[in-house]
Order: sequence, then structure tokens, then C-alpha cells
Amino acid sequence: MRPSDRTQGATLIVSLLFVMLILAVIMSVTAQVTLATRRSSVDQDAILRAQFAAESGAARVQARLRVMGGLLGSASLPPDGAQVMSDLAALCGLSSLPTAADGATLCTLNPTTGLNSAGGGVNSRVALLVNAVGQQAFQDAGITGATPEVRSRFWSDLFSGTQGVPLNGDQDASTYAVSYGLKPLAVIRDNATQYRLTFEVPDVTVTGRAGTATRTVRVRSNLPTLNLTVSQPSLAPYALLTNHHFNSAASEAGQNRITFTSRTLFSGPVHTNQQFMFQGKPWFGGAVTSAGCPAGSLGPQCDAISKTAAQPGAFFAGTYRSVADMTPSPDAPTECATGDANCAANPGVAPTFGAGVNWDSPVLPLPINSNNQQAAAQSGGIAIAGNVSSLSLYRDTVGGQDVQRVSFTSDASGTPVTTQLAFGADRRLRILAPDGNWQDATRNPDGTFMPGSPAATFNGVIHVGGNVGSLNAGPNAAAGAAIAPFAGVTLAATGDIDITSDLRYADPPCSGAHIRNADGTVTPAPCTNLNAQNILGIYASQGNVNLIRPGNGRATELGNDPTIHAVLMAGQGAVQVDGFNTGSALGSVNLIGGVIENYYGAFGTTSGDVQQTGYSRNFVFDPRTLAGLRPPYFPNAETWTVGLYDGATPVAEPRLRGDTVSTAGNP
Repeated sequence: MRPSDRTQGATLIVSLLFVMLILAVIMSVTAQVTLATRRSSVDQDAILRAQFAAESGAARVQARLRVMGGLLGSASLPPDGAQVMSDLAALCGLSSLPTAADGATLCTLNPTTGLNSAGGGVNSRVALLVNAVGQQAFQDAGITGATPEVRSRFWSDLFSGTQGVPLNGDQDASTYAVSYGLKPLAVIRDNATQYRLTFEVPDVTVTGRAGTATRTVRVRSNLPTLNLTVSQPSLAPYALLTNHHFNSAASEAGQNRITFTSRTLFSGPVHTNQQFMFQGKPWFGGAVTSAGCPAGSLGPQCDAISKTAAQPGAFFAGTYRSVADMTPSPDAPTECATGDANCAANPGVAPTFGAGVNWDSPVLPLPINSNNQQAAAQSGGIAIAGNVSSLSLYRDTVGGQDVQRVSFTSDASGTPVTTQLAFGADRRLRILAPDGNWQDATRNPDGTFMPGSPAATFNGVIHVGGNVGSLNAGPNAAAGAAIAPFAGVTLAATGDIDITSDLRYADPPCSGAHIRNADGTVTPAPCTNLNAQNILGIYASQGNVNLIRPGNGRATELGNDPTIHAVLMAGQGAVQVDGFNTGSALGSVNLIGGVIENYYGAFGTTSGDVQQTGYSRNFVFDPRTLAGLRPPYFPNAETWTVGLYDGATPVAEPRLRGDTVSTAGNP
């Protein structure tokens, strides 16, 4: 039956209503989805801002540690041992340091409050660091107005223990909250010239907030435990160190400078308290540093405390260049002669600094006496009063045992007396008795020796209260060893020390010489025997170390191309060749070790690049001294240094690493 028009109309209306209902449902769902999406986007934005805020807080802590590392990189303490000891005691909260053996813990520190102080002024617990890092270093780090009180607050906050100090902040409508402080643990006495503040670098927890969203970032330390080491560094680890970079006071007054030329090849650290002059293409394989004190300025205006007169820079072919005027950069400066069109490709003056250069290094004053060496010799070494006409060091065999011989002739009593001693790897001294037999040697109260028991032990130090007229290798002078494989010896004298023969190690760490290749590069002498233990230090505290050339009429004297294995030091004089400007060319002094001297002593003369008289220098640095092997009781620097170490390894700054990010706290 055909449907009526009324029925068809009703069906159409129902269909339209159904379609409208569906559309309404779709619109409602779409609106809900849109609102949810908008709400989700807002929430996600808040979460991201909270995350970024937390990460910014962690970055702020790392930046603070980075500033710490930069400040300590410039730290240096004046040569005032009493003040350093007082400041170290204050670290412990004490008025003076207790007597303690090497390696002893002097005090343990409160890990909760650390070194912090709520009071104003300078916190005595951090006075050491306030004195070590001055206002200029803080200025260079971007911290202005760094009075002693400001510097005290910085170090107090930094070492504030687990309580820490708040380092809160905000950015982009979000905030972060973090409290942080390094946790000091103990002060340890390594030895009389080195102390350590051990501390922990704690983990960092930072909470970031944006609206109701929170994020927590946890960051761990890369090196959880570090040492703040305060020490008087040994002067042994230098290939060359000069106080005055002139031959003599007269040369300094006349501005007659020492020149480093293309013949200059140094593989170890080189330092002067004054300014260098370069000609040609000298090569330096180790770090090069200069304090920049001009001629005639060493003293109150340019010393370990003040460098107001310093002019950081150097001379290039006679032309002075400040650091700002060095081209193309202070790290690799060159100099061109006027009108030299080929200079860009091949500069006339171009020193090579293989391990970097610092033109504004601290002044390193040299000691002015040998009191420490004398005290060591009197307590456990060989102390000789007055002059010594001859002192022989040589390897020998006594009773089938490999020994180090020490034979010397002194005239303190007015009559020459010869004493012959020997020691083996056990360091027990033996003496050649009047009957011609070797016996145990006992030490008399006046420092002399005689046969007797128990045998005295030898700490490696020989001190002479006068001049040493002839230091030689005795019967081993021509080809044998002066220093036995197990022996470490330091000879110190208040006067001159005259070297009159070769002095060789039985077990040298290096061999050969540095070689300048045809292309201008340098092949350093091979140093492959770095486990060798024999070492010799020679120190003239107020005189010179003189190398006695042939023709001086001595009973013994150096020959052509002599070999010296030792670290040589003249605290107030020079290491020099006696009669360097007379006679003929005698080859090279072949040194394995280093030279530390008040004045840069002359070895010979040249005409152009040709040796005319005396010796040229073939110096090979002994790298074992950088690794900690030193002649016993060898002089230390007068200044104290402060630095960060992981064990024996220097550390630029404590480092943090992000390895855990918490997602807790979603809205």
C-alpha cells in the first residue's frame, strides 16, 4: 500500500532530528577533545618550563664550581711559612697545628656545617683561601668589589657542608630551588711542605616549578672526593729556572740580555722571574712561564707578594712586545723584520711552545740558604764543617755488595782529613777503618763518623759548610758511574761547588740529545727508562756551581763534551763554566737533569751560530722529577701553592654529570 504523505513527512522529520542529534554529539566530542588538547598543551608547557628551571639550577651549581676552579688556578701564597701554618691551623679551628708524623690526619671537620660561618668580617676558617686568591682574580672571574669580606663569604658558602647555602632562582615564569655546599672532611699533613684539605663533592638535587608542575633533576659528581693541596713545590722539576735572566748583575744593569736562539732546545718546564728574549726558532717541549719583571725591578715592586712593576711580555729580536702586542697571538707569537715579504710563511722569529706559555706567571723566589739541607744532614746525613778540597761520588763493590762510595777530604781542623764512607741499598753506612777494613759506621755528636755499632743510616743529604773544591767521580771519572742504581744523593754547600769530572748515573733515564730535523721540527731525546731510581742534586746556596774546563791547571778537570747527570742549582749565584770566554771550543755539556739559578751563567761564546770558546748546552730534562722523583731534601720554592688534585693528578674544576631525571610531580 502506498504510504501517505503524512507518514512520509513524519519520517523525514525523524531523520532530520537524528542527523541533528548526531551532529550535536560530534560537536560536543570535538569540543571536549579541543579543550583536553588545550589543557594538555598548557600542562606540557608548564612541565617543560619546570624541567628547564631545574636544569638551570644544576647549571648554576656547576658554574659556581667552575669559578672555583678558575680562582684556584691563580692561587699563590706569599713566602711566609708562619702565616701559612697559622691559616692551616685555622682550617681546623685551632690556634696552632699539632705535632704530627707524615701522613697523619691533623683534624676531622664537621661535614654538616663545613667551614661556614654566620658572622661578618673574614671567617678565619677560610683565611687561607682569602689570602691565596686576591681581588684581581675575582675581578677577572666577573665578581666585582671582592673585598676580603666578600671573598670570605664566597669560600665560606662554597665549603658549607651538607647544609649548603640556598642558590634559588627564577626564569621564564618558573623557579628552581637548590641548596649546595662542598663537604670538607679532614686536614692531612703529607709532609713538612705539603698539606691537604680533603672534601667531598656531593650530588645535586634541584627542584623546578612552573605553576602546579614540578620537576626534580639529580646530578652526580664526576669525582666524588678531591684534595685542596697546599704545598711548597720542589724546584727540581725544571729544565731551566732563572731568577735574573741575565749573566750577571753587570749584564742586567747594561740590559745585555740572554737570547734563546734556534740552537735552544728545552724538553722540560722553563721559567724566569723576568722576561725572555727570542731569536730564530727556539723549541720548548715543556711549559714556558715568565713573571714579567723588567730588568732591575726584582724586589718589593716585583716579587712573590706584589707584581706592581711587572710587564708581561718578551723581547723578539731585540724588540719588546707586550702580551697585547704579540702577533698573531700570545700563545704562538712571531716577529718579522721590516720589509720581509716572506715572513708570513716563514717568520724570522718563531719560538715553539709545545706545552703552552704563560707571560704573567707568579714570581718564584729562590731560597737564600741551605739551612734545611744542613739540618737534614746533621740529623741523618753527612754534615761536614768547613771547606772540602775533594769530594768523590762513585759506584763500587765492597764485600761483594754494590755500594755508593762517598769520599771527602776536609781541613776544618787545620789538617786535611780524608773520610771514606759507603752505603748499599739498605742505606746503612760503612767506613774504611784505619786497618784497611770496612766496618759499620756510627755517627758522632759532632757529625763525624767512626767504626762502631749500630750502623748509622743515611738519608741522602751531604752538607758542606763552605766550598767544595773538586766534586768528581773518583776512579770512575773517565767512564764509570758516579751514582749507583739505588742511590739518591743531594750535595749542598754554602759556598762554591766546583765540578771537575763527568758525573754519570749507573742507570740513566734518558739518552742521546734533542735533534733539530731538516724540516725544522725537533725529535726529543728518548727518555724510556723512567723507572730508574738513581738521582743527584747539587745545590750551592750562596755560591756558584762551576764547571771546571780543561786548562785550569787542576788535578782533575772536565774534558771535551762532558756528561753531567744531575739537577744543578745556585740559589744566589750561577751555574756556569769557569773561564767560559777563554781557550777554544770544547763541545757540549751533555746534561740530563735541570738547572735552577739566580743568574743565567755563561757556558761559552759564539760568533753567529759557531761556538768559539767554552761549551754549548745539550740539556735533556729528566722527566722523572715531574713524576715525583726528587733528590732527597732538594730545595723547595719559597712560595706556597694551592691547587685541586684527584690523588696526584691536577684537576681544573669539580665536574657534575646529569644522569637521573625524575618525572615525579606531574600536575
